[in-house]
Parts: sequence; C-alpha cells; structure tokens
Amino acid sequence: MDRSRSPLPPPNPSRREVLAGAAAAAALALHPPLAARAEEPKPLPRRPFGRTGVETTLFGLGCFPLAGLPDEEAAVAVIQRALDAGCNYLDTAPSYGKGRGETRVGKALASRPGLDVFLATKTHTRTADDARRDLEGSLKRLGVDRLDLVQVHAVKDAADLEAVVAKGGPLEALVRAREEGLLRFVGVTGHADPVVMRKAIARGAFDAILFPLNCVDPHHLSFEKDTLPAAVKHGLARVAMKVFASGKLVKRGIDPERCLRYVCGLDVSTIIVGCRTVEEVDLAARVARENRPLDASEKKQLLQSTLPHRGKGVEWYKRA
Repeated sequence: MDRSRSPLPPPNPSRREVLAGAAAAAALALHPPLAARAEEPKPLPRRPFGRTGVETTLFGLGCFPLAGLPDEEAAVAVIQRALDAGCNYLDTAPSYGKGRGETRVGKALASRPGLDVFLATKTHTRTADDARRDLEGSLKRLGVDRLDLVQVHAVKDAADLEAVVAKGGPLEALVRAREEGLLRFVGVTGHADPVVMRKAIARGAFDAILFPLNCVDPHHLSFEKDTLPAAVKHGLARVAMKVFASGKLVKRGIDPERCLRYVCGLDVSTIIVGCRTVEEVDLAARVARENRPLDASEKKQLLQSTLPHRGKGVEWYKRA
C-alpha cells in the first residue's frame, strides 16, 4: 500500500490550539466575510427638484400627523426613522398643531447637525406682513437660519390666487426673503381646483408646486391630467401629496402599497407621505427604495377599483 496517500490520524490538539480555534470562530461570527454579510439597503432614489438644480428623495416625510400625536418622543422617533432610512425631504407648516409640528421637526434635527435635509414649510396667510411673521416663527421653531422651500398654502380659487400675487401679498414677502437669503425657493400649494393650480404655474413666479396625486384622482377634477403636465412643461418641482386621500382610500380597502406604487410611476420630484408610526415610515421607504411602478395591467385594475370612490366622499379637498 502506498502509505504516502493514506490519511494519517490527526494529532491531539494542544490547549493553546483549542483556544486559538475558538477565538478565530468568534471573530468570524462577529466579522463574516463580505459575501456572507447582509446586503446594505439601497439608498432612496433621488429625483431632480424641478429646475432648481437640487435632488430630493422620492419619499418625503409629511409631518402633519406628527403634530397631533400626544407623545412628543413618539413623533420625534418617526422623524428620526425617516432620516435613518435616507429621507432628505421634510414637509411641515406653522399651522400644524399651532407650531408644534415644526418644533418637533426641529427637535429631531437638533442632534444631527450638518445632515443633508431639504426643509419645506408653508404660510397660510394672505398678507406680506403675516407671511414674514410666519417665516420668522418657522426659522425659530425649526432651529435653522435658512429654509429650502416656503410655500403659499392652499390656494383655493382664482380670487385667492390674485390675493397671493398682489402687491402686499405673501408672494411679495417670500421673494424678498429669498433675496435676503432666508429661503432658497418659493412654492405654492393647492388641493381644491386643478385649473387654479395650472393658472398659478402660468404666473411664472414659483419654483415648486404641491398638489394631490393618487389613484382616485384621474376620475374627477384631475390634478394628474391638468396640473401635472403644466408643471412638467414649466420646469417646476412637482411634490405629490394625499397619496392615500388622507387615509380614506386605505379605509375603503385600497392597498396602501399599491397607492404608493401608483404615484411612484408619475413624473414627480418627491412624494410626501404623512406617517404616524415608524412602521408607516418603513413601508413608504421600502416602496420608494424598490421604485417599482405599477405595470399597465396593475394600473388599470387599480383605477377600476377606485372608480366607485371618486368625488367628495373620498376627495373631500376638491371644490366639488
């Protein structure tokens, strides 16, 4: 027999060798090879914020629900969860909880100096002096010396739009504040009438527009069909809101993930999702990260399922 090819019995290991082997196994468990480690989650996709030269994450956190939470720490935890997920767009307003919403955003950001965050707030006022007071209050509550976007909020009809752009109106104050370096961009929001929002775009005075987009909208007074194409044509940043129609679509059995995927397929800059819990943040972040819009068949089926819900019952914010 060729003994050179025969296996030899292993020698008895020394105590030092046993200890060394155990240490190596422990180190391997703590620091597995790269191939064995869990993959890091993909970053949230970013899209151009209109013509501004800025990019924002597809998922933006809407902070309106957080102003109403009785537990401030729970509200702050939701904001922190969104930031941890890579969300860089935070939407708030001084009217949310009479400033409580902005204060909670400011608290969440206080421990993260230098973080890449796009801060958007609003003014619901219709005079330059009141808009300036709103702006100064927002800066103080958020703990910053400059905002990224301030929007004239909830323009409802043609007369209201004229009040916004008139001499002594809120637009005048925001343009002046932009010249002073207190804010970067000026926007407008509206959820009552898509035609009025199209007229606001035609004014050429705004950098961004915030309006409702969801899977029930195409059936009635559609912002998707009327406002969105105009905003794209004029190069405005398009910010989608009311993805779930203030939760009414979900209450009627429409799947929230499909609601999110529907709007992901539209030509928007960011989608603000109002979240009350970290679990809702996780869902919104995951869908944005996957960035998997509905295919034609899925979209058709979803729109058929929302057709019975069109109109004031669900879209309470539209003028009719």
